[in-house]
Amino acid sequence: MKQINRTTQTKLNIVRAFMEVLKQKPAFEIKVSDITRQANIDRGTFYRYFESKNALIEDCEEEILNKIYLARENILHHVASVQEFRDNPNIIGPILTTVEDNLEMIDTLLNRLGDNHFSEKFKTFLADEGLATINKYASNKQMFSEKHRELFATSASSAIIGLIGVWSSRPSDFTRQDIEEVTSIISTKGIWGIV
Repeated sequence: MKQINRTTQTKLNIVRAFMEVLKQKPAFEIKVSDITRQANIDRGTFYRYFESKNALIEDCEEEILNKIYLARENILHHVASVQEFRDNPNIIGPILTTVEDNLEMIDTLLNRLGDNHFSEKFKTFLADEGLATINKYASNKQMFSEKHRELFATSASSAIIGLIGVWSSRPSDFTRQDIEEVTSIISTKGIWGIV
């Protein structure tokens, strides 16, 4: 088993402490002292890793987005054509695995912070990545203007954020398979696939 170095372990301890404190009170009420008390560290240790509570949140957001980006890149590295997406709508499995492995953190960032900063950041990220995928793989780009492709990518990213938000806030009610099945229907048949 891979050994986690002390620096990484301390940083993880701070993140976990923040998530625990967030279960007890709203984010805007949390002070660095609450986090350090929960993590059983001094303020100096906290500030060695994070400039502020907001920097801690920003770091968590960037880490999640980077993990999802890497999962997406791994998929695209192995896909040669849009036909592969059509033939295998569950091709997004590695992305869903990444989300599933980070559900508690995603729930914290999407649902429990009391603002929509991460939601907007995540939506922009997914829309940009979706548009890049559309532009790379779509065989009928000429049929749709750049503006329409951007609107489609934005719409799809909003739907994905909604699914992930519900899944992360209620993991006992929805399984990864539920999310995969709905995503498969939407990606192959559109919204009309369910009516």
